[in-house]
Amino acid sequence: MEASRPKPNFKDTILHELKRRHDCEVRPWEGLIRSHNRLLELNDNLKSNNIQLTLELDKLRAENENLKIHGETSSGSSKSDKVSALEQKVFKLQEELTELHRRKGENSELIIQLNSALKLKENELSEARMKISEFESYQRALLTEKSNLEKTILGLEEQIQTIRDEHTSLQLMYNALEQDNRKINIEYQELLNRWLKYKAVQADLVNMQNDAEIKQKQLQMQNLLQQAAEQAVDVVEVDNPRSFPFLPFDGYPTKCVYKWDAHEGEVNAVKFGPTGILVATGGSDRKIKLWNIVNNTCEEAGVLTGCNAAVMSIDIDNDERHIVGGCNDFACRVWSSDRRLRHSLTGHSGKVLAARFVGGEATKVVSGSHDRTLKVWDLISKACIKTIFAGSSCNDLVTAGSMQTTIISGHFDKRIRFWDTRADTPTNEILLQGKITSVDIARDDTLLLACSRDDTIKLIDIRRNLVVSTLCAESFRTAFDWTRAAFSPNGRFVAAGSQDGAVYVWNALNAKLETILKEHSQSVSACTWNRQNMMLVSVDRSKRAVLWGDG
Repeated sequence: MEASRPKPNFKDTILHELKRRHDCEVRPWEGLIRSHNRLLELNDNLKSNNIQLTLELDKLRAENENLKIHGETSSGSSKSDKVSALEQKVFKLQEELTELHRRKGENSELIIQLNSALKLKENELSEARMKISEFESYQRALLTEKSNLEKTILGLEEQIQTIRDEHTSLQLMYNALEQDNRKINIEYQELLNRWLKYKAVQADLVNMQNDAEIKQKQLQMQNLLQQAAEQAVDVVEVDNPRSFPFLPFDGYPTKCVYKWDAHEGEVNAVKFGPTGILVATGGSDRKIKLWNIVNNTCEEAGVLTGCNAAVMSIDIDNDERHIVGGCNDFACRVWSSDRRLRHSLTGHSGKVLAARFVGGEATKVVSGSHDRTLKVWDLISKACIKTIFAGSSCNDLVTAGSMQTTIISGHFDKRIRFWDTRADTPTNEILLQGKITSVDIARDDTLLLACSRDDTIKLIDIRRNLVVSTLCAESFRTAFDWTRAAFSPNGRFVAAGSQDGAVYVWNALNAKLETILKEHSQSVSACTWNRQNMMLVSVDRSKRAVLWGDG
């Protein structure tokens, strides 16, 4: 490898530039200055010669006068020769003196020119000296800056060395952590395989138990049928078969049968229990209140406390032994039928607007939050067993499917997402025209209801992922981001509250508006159907709850 040339020092560069400028500005005038000096010396010599000649001329004039005085006694010829010779000599001397004066004038002019040129050169020399002083001060500033930069470079080199050392140590730590991560992944995979095997065994046991229970129920049913066949009964024809409780009702409420103040502030959620007697309401007073519906009246049955913010969602399990509530304090809570708080499910970082029992059983809870996640909670292990990152705030959700492994969630970004609890990505998405405020599913798991902020309710066929009808009315307005609409138990009717304080009931089969129930004075936030009859309960933001029926 070739040796790299040393970089020139900036001092040598400045010195070289000054020498070059000196050569350019001084050397061309050195000959002129030497000739000027020679002319001054010649002028001095001519002055001295002129003085000598003047002295000789004075002597000659004196001699001439003496000769004129003494010439009278001398002979005429010899006198005239001497006088003529002296005159010639004087004439030559005068000519030489004139030439000397002429040369003196020329030299004087030349001296004046040289003096002016010399002054110019002296001015240029002073300017050059000033520039040299400026360059020297600039050189000193550069030297100071150089020393500062050298100190900065030393400091930066020390920092770079420190960073390199830190990088090396971090790289070593990273390598060690990566090895640990590999080991943990291997252990996790082994545990997962063991867990899957254990779950498969458990599933087989559950299937065996289910088969045994089914066989036992079939045997019991056969025994009951046999006993019933052996008994003699009288068959009585009736005009109104709807009076029998085992027949499903086929209608909708038409008027208010009871109203009461449910909470001390806004009422955000309401839910009928499976038996049709228990009603739970949740409000901004951080309480869930329980009510018993008896003879078209409502009696308070208890209060559930423990929330630190408004209650936004309520669900009741199939046995009416547990109640779950989603709250604005980033948690959802589970109470038992004895009014005791059993579980506080914390882990969300935003308001929990939806909480439901999975399949109506009090073993698992799924919750949706403003933190854009869905969480599945196991109440037996009291832990979150799955977190789904939805990408948008969840306003409501339901569970569906024969195994209750499908979660359907409505979101702030106008999308309905279908999730399989065994996967991390949605299995399907449906985009609507407004923010989704609530979702509900018919009992046969074929039709999905979606209420949105564009003041419409969409009915979606889940099997075809297609909007089959749109429910709307001229004066119907969705009041809140958590406005809850609901299917009737037989799936034939849909009820939803409006901003004008009315409850709208549509026919789900033909999208016809059947009736408008008016009793509220404020915007209606939620409503729920009684599973045993055509009763409906709605709540509003002015702490009022209304029980609707047919009188």
